[in-house]
Amino acid sequence: MAVTVDQKLPLTALTTMVVGSMIGAGVYSLSSNFAQATGVMGALIAWVIAGGGMLMLAFVFQTLASRKPELDAGIFAYAKAGFGDYLGFLSALGYWASACMGNTSYWVLVKSTLGAYIPAFGEGNTVAAIVVSSIGLWCFHLLILRGVKEAAALNRLVTIAKIIPLVLFIIFAIYGFKADIFTFNIWGAELPSAKALFSQVRATMLISVFVFLGIEGASVYSRYAKKREDVGTATLLGFLGVLCLFIMVSILSYGILLKPDLVQL
Repeated sequence: MAVTVDQKLPLTALTTMVVGSMIGAGVYSLSSNFAQATGVMGALIAWVIAGGGMLMLAFVFQTLASRKPELDAGIFAYAKAGFGDYLGFLSALGYWASACMGNTSYWVLVKSTLGAYIPAFGEGNTVAAIVVSSIGLWCFHLLILRGVKEAAALNRLVTIAKIIPLVLFIIFAIYGFKADIFTFNIWGAELPSAKALFSQVRATMLISVFVFLGIEGASVYSRYAKKREDVGTATLLGFLGVLCLFIMVSILSYGILLKPDLVQL
């Protein structure tokens, strides 16, 4: 499919695609999920391991964008080119399934939050919540069908709406940070030992890896990039920005509440 010049996306738009794809419902429960598994030390080690691994993946996307510019149909195009139609199909199917789960979890979170003020939405799983969420999802779909420029503009607004609460939380967390609480949470209320630390890190890895789903956001829209090299650059910039947000949200929380209280959030 030919893409006209006016449909091309700049680096900033591609970067917001990555950021918007990565920031989902999982980030808003990071503090609680991390507190269930580990303390400060385990969380830092888990972020180093997961962040380092995902950084390598970002470099892979950057390299593929430069060396294989003809593959512009999304992340599954690489699987198809390298391993054939069947594995390419499975890659596309997996990506579609993860997108479905991501959208579902995000809308459930939104409706369960609104349920505190609108009882009909309950915990986000009532008939009213499902109907309103479905209408909202189809409205987004219809806007995206109008063109990539409209999709990019919509994504920019949604991304800003996702980032603002996180930035506000970080500001308030820094303001209310208590060194004594943070110190108490360093080892997760357990006696320091290599065995306990390893167990905590292992329990945290699934969480820390899951929140990076969406890192391929720029690759999905690679055919619309003004410059092919912008795809890899956007992936790298978006990943580093989101990684900083995730680390600050999870680590600063340990300086606000004790670990048992964080678990209850």
